Amino acid sequence: MNEIPKDKLLIVDDNEQHCNVAKEFLEDDYDIEIALNGEEAISKIYDFNPVVILLDVRMPRLTGDELVKMIKAWRPEMIVIMVTADLSPEIERDCMQNGASICLSKPINFGFLKETIRNLLNP
Repeated sequence: MNEIPKDKLLIVDDNEQHCNVAKEFLEDDYDIEIALNGEEAISKIYDFNPVVILLDVRMPRLTGDELVKMIKAWRPEMIVIMVTADLSPEIERDCMQNGASICLSKPINFGFLKETIRNLLNP
């Protein structure tokens, strides 16, 4: 019997531990790749072709803010979930204006994240 392919999810965060924890919580439901910076994320988006991107707002060099604009210009159908440790109304507004589907605060509530992804994939 053929296994149903999982949706692809890309986790982008400059903190490798955050990536690994998120992967551990989500890997039963999704085919997951990790990128540790914005440049690596661009390459993974091209090669891996994820449906959902979990994207850290604050990263060195190419920030999540800059990357989400690029992603949405290039692939507007991609679901981008922004995450940040210092969520404020201003940051949330900026993320949403840049094309994010939702902006979540760290530490991530993974139960809520799984439900959010399911709802975004199946509106």
